[in-house]
Amino acid sequence: MNEVKKRLSDFFELITSEKFFFYYIILVMLSLPVTEILDENHSHPFASQPIIIQIAGYIGIFAFIVHFLKHQDIKYYLSDLLYLLLFAFALLSALFTQNKNATWFGFDYDEWLSNFMGYFSLMLAGTMIKQKQLRKNILVVFVIVTLIQVTVAAMQTFGIHLIDCYYDDGYITAQNISYGLIQHSNWYGGLSVLMFACTAGIYLYTANKFIRNSMYILSMFCFYTLISAEARLAWVGTFGFIVFMIFSMMVMKHMGYDKKKLSSILKRFLLLMAGMAAVIATCILVFERITWKIELTSNELNSDIDKLGSRRVVIWKQGLKAVPKYWAFGIGLDNYRDVFYKDPDYHDTFTQGKGHNEYLHYLVTQGVFQFITYMTLLVYAAKTAVRNVIHNDDSEERFINWILLGMFFGYAAQAFFNSSIVNVVPYFWITIGMCLTQKNQHYFGYSRKNKTVSAKK
Repeated sequence: MNEVKKRLSDFFELITSEKFFFYYIILVMLSLPVTEILDENHSHPFASQPIIIQIAGYIGIFAFIVHFLKHQDIKYYLSDLLYLLLFAFALLSALFTQNKNATWFGFDYDEWLSNFMGYFSLMLAGTMIKQKQLRKNILVVFVIVTLIQVTVAAMQTFGIHLIDCYYDDGYITAQNISYGLIQHSNWYGGLSVLMFACTAGIYLYTANKFIRNSMYILSMFCFYTLISAEARLAWVGTFGFIVFMIFSMMVMKHMGYDKKKLSSILKRFLLLMAGMAAVIATCILVFERITWKIELTSNELNSDIDKLGSRRVVIWKQGLKAVPKYWAFGIGLDNYRDVFYKDPDYHDTFTQGKGHNEYLHYLVTQGVFQFITYMTLLVYAAKTAVRNVIHNDDSEERFINWILLGMFFGYAAQAFFNSSIVNVVPYFWITIGMCLTQKNQHYFGYSRKNKTVSAKK
C-alpha cells in the first residue's frame, strides 16, 4: 500500500511540475498544424483540432485540481482566481443556454465547454512557466509554428494548395489568398498577426546576429502572407503592434532606459518598417492586392453602414440588442446565432454564429460577469508584463516580456473584428499566461507580509 501511495504521489508531483506544463503547452502548439495536415490527407479537415483542445481541457483541469489540492502552503495569485471564475461563468452559461443543442453539440467552428477549459488551462499553464530558458523555448516553438504556417501560406499565394480551404474555398483558392493550415483566410489573418509580432519581436531584441537576420527574413515572409490573406482585421492587428512598439519605446526613453540599446532597437524597428513598406508595395504592384479592399471599405462607409465589414455592424447590433434580456450568463455558450432567431423583429435570412468581435462575443454569449472577468484578465496581463518590462534588471527577461506584449496587443487589436477559433485562439491564451508568469505577479497576502516584516525591522 505504501508503495502504491508513493507511486501515486510521484505521479501527482510529475503532472504538477513546471516541466509538465511546459510540455503540455508545446505539445498543443505543435499538434494543431500537424494534425490539420494529417486530417486533410484523410479528407477530414478541421476534425482533430477541437478534440485536441478538448483533451487539453480535461488534462488541464485534472492537473490543476491536483496542483491546488496536493501542495501544502501553496501561494495563490489573481490569475488562479480568474481561472476559476472563467471556468465557473462558462459552465453557468452552458447550463443556462437558450439552445442546448447548439451549445453542447455544435461542430464546425463552434467551441465546446471543454474547448474553453482547454483555453483557460493553457493560460494558467503559461503562468507556471518561470524558468527563463523554458520561456525562451516556448517562443522558439512559436517560431516553428510560424515556419510551418508561413511555408504553406506562401505557396498558396502562387496557386500551390497542399490542403483545401474549409470555408469559402472557391473564392479563396481562385484568388490565391493565403490561409495556411487554418480553415479561412480571416482566421489565418488573426494568427498571422500573432506570428508576425513574435518573429518581428525576436528580431528587434535578440543580440545574436544570425538569429536576428533569420527572424527579419521570416517576419517579412510572415507579413507577406498576412497581407495576402486579404483580411482587413489583420491590418488592424498589425497597426496595433506598431502603435504598441512606438509607444513602448517612448515610455522606455522616458524611464531612462539605456540610450545605446534603445537606439539600436529603434534602428531595427525602422528597418522593419522599411521591409514592411517594400512588401506592401510588392503586393500592390505585382499581385494587385490591398487596393480593392480599400475601395470596398470606402464603398461600405459611403453606403449602408450596416454592411460595413461584411455586415459586422448588423452582427454587433443584434448581439447588443440581446444583452439586456440575457445579461447575467448570456444567451448561451458560443450560441451567438440565437440573437437573430430569438428576436421577433428580425426578419432577414442572414444570421451568424460568431460575434466577429471576441469581446462582444463573450458579453453576448456568456454574460456580463464573464465579460468583466475576461477583461480583468487582459488588463491584468498587460499591466503585469508592462511592469516587468520597465522594472526588470534582467535584459533577457525584459525582452521576453516585450516580445509577448507585442504579440498580446497585436492580437487584441484584431480581436475587435475577428472570431475566437479553436485552432487559433489557444496561441493567444498561451501568450496571456506567459505575460502572467507567477514570478512577475504578487501572490495574495504579499503586501501585508512585506508590511509586517518591515514593521518588525
